[in-house]
Amino acid sequence: MKNSAVSASMQRVAALVVLLVCAMAAGAQETPAAPPPPVLPTTSKEIVVPDRSTIDTLAEIKKSGKLRVGVAEIVPWAMHDKDGKLVGFEVDVARKLARDMGVEVEFHPDEFRYLIPDLEANRFDIIIAGFSIEARRALVVNFSEPYNVTDVTIATSKKMGGELKAMEDFNKKGVTIGVVEGMTSEDLAALEFPKASIQTYTEDSALFTDLVAGKLAAAVADSPRLEILGKLYPDAIAVPDVAPLGTFPAAFAVRRGDMDFVNYLNSWIAARKADKWISTRRKYWFKTTDWAANL
Repeated sequence: MKNSAVSASMQRVAALVVLLVCAMAAGAQETPAAPPPPVLPTTSKEIVVPDRSTIDTLAEIKKSGKLRVGVAEIVPWAMHDKDGKLVGFEVDVARKLARDMGVEVEFHPDEFRYLIPDLEANRFDIIIAGFSIEARRALVVNFSEPYNVTDVTIATSKKMGGELKAMEDFNKKGVTIGVVEGMTSEDLAALEFPKASIQTYTEDSALFTDLVAGKLAAAVADSPRLEILGKLYPDAIAVPDVAPLGTFPAAFAVRRGDMDFVNYLNSWIAARKADKWISTRRKYWFKTTDWAANL
């Protein structure tokens, strides 16, 4: 009975990881994503630095009684459980942040690549989505201090990339590596494997489906998604014993010039690190699959 229960819960994780779509289910405290604006350019020379915000976000949040949070549905950062409720590490962080501010939380699920444009358009107050600190992003948003770290890892299709064992094996012509557009993994894969073909996807679902189906030699993504996929599909997916491609600090992102809000967020991070709240939630979501039973 115990083994069958574990198997059933892992199958629920598999369904969510592989079939996750960006169409968001509506909830009591969730609002549908607005029609997408143009995608933020990917090179620093093309990026237009926005004007500094004149909005006092802290005052507006307290006045409205709600913290509007931009999230991206990425396992296990944010996802819907079997009751349609948003759960995940970043969801816990957002709920705790709002509770400590004495306000309600309102989630705005979004495609990862639209998070910055929608933040600039004031569709929400803050990005809480495992957002890596990058120089090009810092041109258009203000980052808080890091509150988490993310490893970027690689996995192979046993059908198409079974012979790929070492990092240098991936950097060859004829090797196709899948990534999600707009994420850190896209830039890192292009940098690490300039001779390979980098195929971009707008959704995790299509990337993971193609990897399992053997349509890609490999995929690069934030840990622990590929590790979970490898455990669920051991006959189709292999996770090479190599070091992570990179480790990136993750932080809150807010509009440029909103330094009072940044100062508050930094204070909150320091307090939640001191009382070990962040490390406890991180351990639950990234080091276990106990949460799978609720999916």
